Amino acid sequence: MRLVMVVVIYTVRVFLYVWYRPKVVFVGKSVKSSRLKTPSVLIANHTSMLDPLMMLAIFFHKRSIVVAKDQVEDPHFSWALTRVKCVIPCDRFNLDTEWALIAKKELEKGNSVIIFPEGKCRYDGLLNEFKTGFAFLARSTGAPVVSVGLDGIYKFGHRTRVIVDDAEKIERVKGVPSSKHLAERSEYFRQKVWKLKQKALGVAEAPVLPVAAETPEEVQA
Repeated sequence: MRLVMVVVIYTVRVFLYVWYRPKVVFVGKSVKSSRLKTPSVLIANHTSMLDPLMMLAIFFHKRSIVVAKDQVEDPHFSWALTRVKCVIPCDRFNLDTEWALIAKKELEKGNSVIIFPEGKCRYDGLLNEFKTGFAFLARSTGAPVVSVGLDGIYKFGHRTRVIVDDAEKIERVKGVPSSKHLAERSEYFRQKVWKLKQKALGVAEAPVLPVAAETPEEVQA
């Protein structure tokens, strides 16, 4: 069974690289390769169900990924997701701290952790609020946060663009309540990922993204 999963993983990675030909651009100074020197918390925007596969394909070595528990338990995906050791289930509908404990252990083992802070895809071009879990994980472990912008375009003939920025640590701030600090850091990284996404899309000057509290809900078709 393990051999089967290895074959599947490598086949998917080859397919993504051949079909979508991701162009990865490192715009910072501290991160110049997908082989990260330091175990990090990788965050990215979420515009497609293919985003997780693309992130896993690019950051292929020593990484784990946080996946919604309901997707892990979905009969359509459970066969694969429950057999891949790099998957960290997270219950996005209830207060769940177990995923953070597992993620902490992964970082301690030298593996980076991929997280989509929005928690779900958004298809209208904007970004949802960034949940503070990634910031809590980074601050409590000392792991740096690496921001990634995905253009989110997956179609034949288009070379998917991925922009990777510097690694930044989230330090505690004396005198500032923990919840407020985490919320501020989450919004800071949300704005950062937004700009990286616009760069990935080839937008010369990124339009202003309203803060999470002022961003309208996505209109469901």
